[in-house]
Amino acid sequence: MDMTHGQASGGDAHRTAPGEERQAEEAYGPQPGIVRTALAVLRRDGLRLYGRAARVTGLVALGGLLLTAVGFLAAWPEFTEIRQGAVRARLDEDSYAPDGSRVNTMWLILLACLPFLILLLHLACTALQTASARAVTGRTHGRFRAVLGVYALRGVCVWAPVVLGVLVEETFTTTLFREHTVIVPKWEYPDLFVLLRYGPPLLGLVAALVLRLGWTLAPAVAAAEGLTPVAALRRSWSLVWGGASAWFRTVAVALPLGALTIGLYVLLSSAVHPLRSGTASLFLEWGPDNTYAAYVAGVLAPIAAALLLTGALALPPAHTLLAVLGQRLSPAGSRSGTARPDAVTRKPPAS
Repeated sequence: MDMTHGQASGGDAHRTAPGEERQAEEAYGPQPGIVRTALAVLRRDGLRLYGRAARVTGLVALGGLLLTAVGFLAAWPEFTEIRQGAVRARLDEDSYAPDGSRVNTMWLILLACLPFLILLLHLACTALQTASARAVTGRTHGRFRAVLGVYALRGVCVWAPVVLGVLVEETFTTTLFREHTVIVPKWEYPDLFVLLRYGPPLLGLVAALVLRLGWTLAPAVAAAEGLTPVAALRRSWSLVWGGASAWFRTVAVALPLGALTIGLYVLLSSAVHPLRSGTASLFLEWGPDNTYAAYVAGVLAPIAAALLLTGALALPPAHTLLAVLGQRLSPAGSRSGTARPDAVTRKPPAS
């Protein structure tokens, strides 16, 4: 009797409570979808993420305004010359078009300001990606500088094939890098000319798309796992291209995100279009009397407003989705996020 009672007690000791069995079944049951998981994270931490997005957007707006002011100051001699040329042409009752060299100078100033503008955008994306990774995983190991380095390194590596393809096309088919004639004249080598005209840019574009897809998860991985920029790029590449369906799941998430972001930008551009005339009028009323500079300010204002609003609205859910996708594709991350060791039920030993 005692032995039987002891065996029964031992069997009861190894049984789990009904609540623990339910937790174990939920832990090892089918996982919710990526979108559903991201929506749950946004319902829980959406206010905090959008609050950070609002603060980051304000800081980026201030930085962009300062950068625009510096660009206008650098281009002001060109604005002055264009304004004076327009006044002289009006007095002479003649038509006027800005000199090409002055317009090219403004383009060079814009290109010089572009890296700083991209840096501002990357700083904003880094702050929001880090916050989203923390909301999804409950912790973050990545340093701000490491995630920022991922954005910078990925941008350079993705755009390098496109730039290289355009340079090859320009070198072999135009006079941009030649003083007198093209290397492959169209009238002598029509087939080779067409191949060199469209082949390198298209090849560079395909390479850029492949790289961009493979490195889609690199910032999220760097924020969640604390990897260096190079290691994060390698990790994202292995996650996306390592599994049989991982690349398809990445495309299924990234492509709609890109389409929705572009659609939101187009919609907001139409909504803030009245800023163009209002900014030009405000510039002429409170700034220097230069209609061409006011025109440029009016063109830039709706673009900047639409970009800032699109980033503030689209980046929190986009980064949250990418963080969930990165965790779901990572075997270690998915196991740590869905299963708990203490929830495992143990079978009773054989009597």
